[in-house]
Amino acid sequence: MIYLGLTGWVAMVKVRLPRVEWSPVELASRLSRRGIRFNFASGSPDPGLIPLSRIREAVEHVLSEYGTGALAYPGAGGFKGLRVEVARYLGDYLGISADWRDVIITSGAQHAIKLLAQLLVRRGVRVYVEDPTFYETLAPFRFQGGRVVGIRVTNNGMDIGQLAKAVDEGGVVYTIPSCHNPTGVSMSEESRRELVKLAEERGLVVVEDDPYTILSSNALRPLRALSSSVIYVGTFSKVLGPGFRVGFVVAPGWLRGSLERLEQHDFSTSTLTQLVVYELLRMGVISEVLDKARSTYKSKLSRLIEALNNYMPSSLQFNPSCGFYALVRLGINAERLLRTAVKFGLTYVPASRFFIGKGPVDSARLSIGVIKAEDIEDGVKLLSRLVKDQY
Repeated sequence: MIYLGLTGWVAMVKVRLPRVEWSPVELASRLSRRGIRFNFASGSPDPGLIPLSRIREAVEHVLSEYGTGALAYPGAGGFKGLRVEVARYLGDYLGISADWRDVIITSGAQHAIKLLAQLLVRRGVRVYVEDPTFYETLAPFRFQGGRVVGIRVTNNGMDIGQLAKAVDEGGVVYTIPSCHNPTGVSMSEESRRELVKLAEERGLVVVEDDPYTILSSNALRPLRALSSSVIYVGTFSKVLGPGFRVGFVVAPGWLRGSLERLEQHDFSTSTLTQLVVYELLRMGVISEVLDKARSTYKSKLSRLIEALNNYMPSSLQFNPSCGFYALVRLGINAERLLRTAVKFGLTYVPASRFFIGKGPVDSARLSIGVIKAEDIEDGVKLLSRLVKDQY
């Protein structure tokens, strides 16, 4: 038996921790304060689109109907009724055919990615990701010892040609093919089919992270609709609110049982929130939210792109097609400017760490999630002025 002592434990933790850095999203959040008018940082949905009265109605019904049972320990895999409703939701809104048994409820999409990383990644396993990609999802892969390999992003999404050259045999592909975070681009239909074919030929496991397709009227079908081999990760955070922490995985048969067993270790997702989301789905609240949400986010993204073209020409690095985000180059250190910007009531997320390896230090991710539509133009004007003042 090895006795480490406190010093030994501290050293061991420090060895593992460098794989997990502070998130730039967390940095922006910590620097933010009340009085922020131009919030280009948050990935939360527009507060005006959260169906608060319907949520209150669902909570009251759940507590009345289930009593203390709503506060009991959850079972691994999730509440059956919710899994059935999620399977129906996937078919109705996303064209994904799934048996309810293939649906595993998780505490948000990030929890799903963490579980999948624990099952699929070990030291040396290659994880192919878009470069840049959503920073938060890199941490679980790196913590498991995975070798993260960046694949170039174009306005048509991940460059499948470059991926084909990079892949030998096996490995994991993590992708956000629709309304990509942080670039806003979407993978073309041709590239989606090429990716599915490549995965079959080379023995790749594809993990599709898809928070935004549901909010877009022009997004293409998810990869999972093209192949049942794709592991699909979804969430209700962008429709009902991130505080619910309810997401899900649509898992192939070979993975489902292992995912359920692993989820036993953290008792799955809150019974109360599962039941509330179940009731909201049964009540048809999703359809009530979607029409307005789709038009709102489309309009806000268009306003952001127009404002950037008018006041910060050439700053936009990609052509966003849907979702919440645009990636820009500011011409000066984005983290340093952020500390000034918050004093003027403006936040964004420095994006250099969204890149694999060393990304441009002047990169910033702008989000249209929570900012008011009428504030977008003035916010971009202010950002442009702050950049010019630093020269």
